[in-house]
Amino acid sequence: MGVLIQRPGEPGHPGGSRRIYVRTNYRGQRKTRVFNTMKAAEAYAVKAESILTDANMGKTDAAQIFSQPAGKAAPAPTFGQAVERWWALEGASFKGGTRDTYQNILALHILPRFKGRDLTSITATDMEDWWAGIRARKLSHDHSINIRSVMVGVLRRAVKSRLIPSNPADAILGRLGREDREVRQAEWLTEPELIRALAVAEAREPRYYPAILTIASTGLRMGELVGLQVGDVDLDRCRLSVRRRIRKREISSPKSGKARTVDVPPSTIAVLRDWINTVRAEAAVRGHEALWLFPSKTGTPIEEPLLRDAWKRVLTVAEILRLVRVHDLRHTYASLALQRGVPLLVVSRQLGHSSIGVTGDVYGHLLPDATREAATAWEAILNANSRNSRATVPPESS
Repeated sequence: MGVLIQRPGEPGHPGGSRRIYVRTNYRGQRKTRVFNTMKAAEAYAVKAESILTDANMGKTDAAQIFSQPAGKAAPAPTFGQAVERWWALEGASFKGGTRDTYQNILALHILPRFKGRDLTSITATDMEDWWAGIRARKLSHDHSINIRSVMVGVLRRAVKSRLIPSNPADAILGRLGREDREVRQAEWLTEPELIRALAVAEAREPRYYPAILTIASTGLRMGELVGLQVGDVDLDRCRLSVRRRIRKREISSPKSGKARTVDVPPSTIAVLRDWINTVRAEAAVRGHEALWLFPSKTGTPIEEPLLRDAWKRVLTVAEILRLVRVHDLRHTYASLALQRGVPLLVVSRQLGHSSIGVTGDVYGHLLPDATREAATAWEAILNANSRNSRATVPPESS
């Protein structure tokens, strides 16, 4: 015997932002009533509990409760409500960049068509028609995959929540095929361009020079740089500990999900040593202890747009006319290191890539020497055979 009220968001609640469920159970006989207001649900629950108690004492029939008016039932859940539920349950695990991407996808490609639709009315044919429209837009391969992943994820959560019996988006799963477009390579600075840009930054942008130099000589991501604290710098061992990143003022773990240690050139450490003294002096004036390695003038982590603007000014003065982002300093670090003969595995670890394969896909074109060595080795093998005067051609088999 029992009466249970399930509010939105509570364990076992099947979904929806307004629906309130009242479940009754008497001798294995179960019934559920749905309400739009808590007042109506609580009134019904009190009455149900009273009837069930009387029935248990033999005063009335428990079947009476199932004939009680339940009030107006809530409408069937919409696709928009399913999105809200998916975001509430799974959105917290998304990284900042992923959240931004998914929000844009929902706003541009999914919600305009499906937001108000009755969730149970969406069919596999609807999914196929929608997906055909998405594919006709000739979006990038990766973006198309992300769009499909969001749709499949929303409806998969709806299935788990028992809002729908099966996932109609299963109809659009499968291989997307090859993307017939030019492969974009990472932009990066040559050694002379980098040296010229760093000289301009030191002379014209002293507030941002240490940050620009750090990215260029370590390959950190922008968010990882912004998230560095003074205690993350090991001046004696010439190392940085990358423990967090900050994106849109939100602190999270590094993109790979793991902390890592990055080796820093001694000349960069020398600049950081002086910079830390400056940061500590500024913090003392504010009456605080220095926390962030690259703070704003108020002591909070530096705002990314300020660093980007400073970098644009550097490029202008250095007469580097093509579009090179601050993030491209990371590409510059990897590209120049590989050209100097640093092993791909070492560069991959410094960059914090999830695997060496990722590094190879992005920067493999900068490793011509390795393939040239293979060709040279085979040339030696072929020449050795041609110089062997006693070598004979094996007879053909009969």
